[in-house]
Amino acid sequence: MIGRRKGGRAPDDGGAVDGDLVRDIARGVIGQVTPRELTLFRRRSDAFFKDPEAELNAARKSLRARPKEELLAWGSSETVVALTPFALAVVQGVLISLTESLATSAIDRSREGVARLLRRILRRPAAEEATPNPPGATSAGEEPLTAEQLGIIHARARELALNLELDEDAALRLADALVEELRR
Repeated sequence: MIGRRKGGRAPDDGGAVDGDLVRDIARGVIGQVTPRELTLFRRRSDAFFKDPEAELNAARKSLRARPKEELLAWGSSETVVALTPFALAVVQGVLISLTESLATSAIDRSREGVARLLRRILRRPAAEEATPNPPGATSAGEEPLTAEQLGIIHARARELALNLELDEDAALRLADALVEELRR
């Protein structure tokens, strides 16, 4: 696990992750963790995408100003507002990781396909020509996430939340809710 950083930053996706997808998944996460926050979700998410660092810093201040008992209740409006930026940053970070993993997988598959094409063009068949997708099989990217992949996502989400200075309980709740949202 990467060490906890004081004042962890929002992940920078370089435009690779669709903001609407981040919002959609984060909305589901917030709906599970603290449904009362949904009334403010759109406004808070708009502010997050305009200036993620400012929103995260404001959320951190809000969390630090609250007694531990109030944070565990997840009920006060100020505490609730503070969770949206964290949820958005965690979802964005997880989606960046998934995008990078899928891109690497696509590159590997492309290399294999190009190598097969080159062998056909040069009329040099491989010793064992494997069928890229046996009949009835789905191509990569169409399959649902496996339990192992969901475990990796959970660990990454928890790590991101801790790096953003959420406590262990909040980090686990966000990670659990994200995995549940991705199972739907």
